[in-house]
Amino acid sequence: MTSEVLDPRVDPEPPYWRELRALAGLRGDWAWDVLRQQAWCARTPWSVAVTLEGSRPRWFVAAAWIGTRSRRHRFATSRRGGLLGGLDVRAPGSGAFPAWWFADTDGDGGCGRLLTEYLPSMRRLFGAGMKATLIRQVPGEGVATLAGRFHLVRETEPIARVPTAGFTSGDDWLASLPRRRKAQLRKVFDAIEADVDLTVEVLPGSAVDAVELAELLRLNEVKHRDVPIVPLPQFVGYLRRLLLQPDVFVLCYRDGNSRRLVAAATVYDHPQWPLARAWSSLPVEDGGRADAYFHMYGELVRWSIERGRRGVVLGKKMAKLKTSLGAELVPQYAAVVPVR
Repeated sequence: MTSEVLDPRVDPEPPYWRELRALAGLRGDWAWDVLRQQAWCARTPWSVAVTLEGSRPRWFVAAAWIGTRSRRHRFATSRRGGLLGGLDVRAPGSGAFPAWWFADTDGDGGCGRLLTEYLPSMRRLFGAGMKATLIRQVPGEGVATLAGRFHLVRETEPIARVPTAGFTSGDDWLASLPRRRKAQLRKVFDAIEADVDLTVEVLPGSAVDAVELAELLRLNEVKHRDVPIVPLPQFVGYLRRLLLQPDVFVLCYRDGNSRRLVAAATVYDHPQWPLARAWSSLPVEDGGRADAYFHMYGELVRWSIERGRRGVVLGKKMAKLKTSLGAELVPQYAAVVPVR
């Protein structure tokens, strides 16, 4: 076995990375050039640790270094790590999936190997200044493994996903919903479909202008300032590279006359569970469409059914609303583990 720790900002794409992405089921935001752009736009430096058996990847873990130099308005420096801090094990884009993969997980989602293999190797790299690790997106089966003396494990927001494998059409999904929600959505769908001045289509990301989409997505990001550290704005350079990935699509709502993009959702395709990543729309008074947000869910479900997927992942937040749309909630946890 051999191991290496990579910095996406400066290290070239390793020859095994595409194979690893396929084995681990990683979506378009894990493409190496996308990771590189994300890492340069991040507040904290990133590392990707990989272990190989021969030339074949056996596991990887991605994490950000959180130290005394971290500031909400400061970007990552060229320095790896710092004198005192810890690792934040989390995915670089979506918080819906873990930032690790192990070929063998022992039934605990890989959490045991995080403790026995990953953390010791990173402690050797960062030294005694590495005091703790925050592990996010922990699956339920890993909670018992991460529990222990001085370990803090807490449930976080669940992930909503709509199973679609049992449906043959969007109408089947709609018929399965509670009566009041079904009636409301029928009105929404009829109104959107009757709007002759609106076009709705799912396009490959490469067919969408990154600048136009970034401007729209920033409108939604401005609304969500209810977290301790305000998210960074949507960077055009990052988005441009993301949209070029063959598994990234955009659900576009355009004004039929001006061709202006009035609403959009990004979707990362996957053989089983596509992920609905980002959504934004113009205010109605500025040309947006009422209830396009609800229509978006119907379009994503229909798209998932047509592509033969198991379902579509809707991410965090708005759990009550999403369950009314037929979503199941998958529990997730976070753990703080001291490193000694």
